Amino acid sequence: MTLKPLVTSLTAGVATAFVLGAVAGVTSIASAPGIAVASPAVVAPLPAAPAPDLQGPLVATLSGLQGPGTFTGAKSSYVQGGLGVVEARLADRGYRNAAAKGYFPLSFALSNIDQNGPVATALVTATAPTGEVASQPLTFIAGPSPTGWQLSKQSAMALMTSVG
Repeated sequence: MTLKPLVTSLTAGVATAFVLGAVAGVTSIASAPGIAVASPAVVAPLPAAPAPDLQGPLVATLSGLQGPGTFTGAKSSYVQGGLGVVEARLADRGYRNAAAKGYFPLSFALSNIDQNGPVATALVTATAPTGEVASQPLTFIAGPSPTGWQLSKQSAMALMTSVG
């Protein structure tokens, strides 16, 4: 299995939030001629503490995506808003191809789990039975699924691309 590194807008968003957080305390720069004055950046509050109690439901959500069924059927409840017809067919084909190569079932380990209201993020490390490992940040949304959590559509597409 070739695991492709992905740079998603989630990663870009985290980097942007980091940069904004770094300058949040800056209220002005020396008032020499030609130097602009910076105003404070608005940064969303961080969760009070990591949310490790979410590990079970989030792993169950990921496991549901590799379980029986199709992405237009049983698996659709694990993706926020479901997948379109073309996306679902491509996901099903990619899943079948990866399964035929022995890449499933994947085992998942989550770290850096954070929750901010109905949104949770985690660094997900997936390990294939072949021993190959890949990690990437994923976003989960509280929603109507058997686990109470859904993978954001963008994260679902990134995950499928990385194992396909």
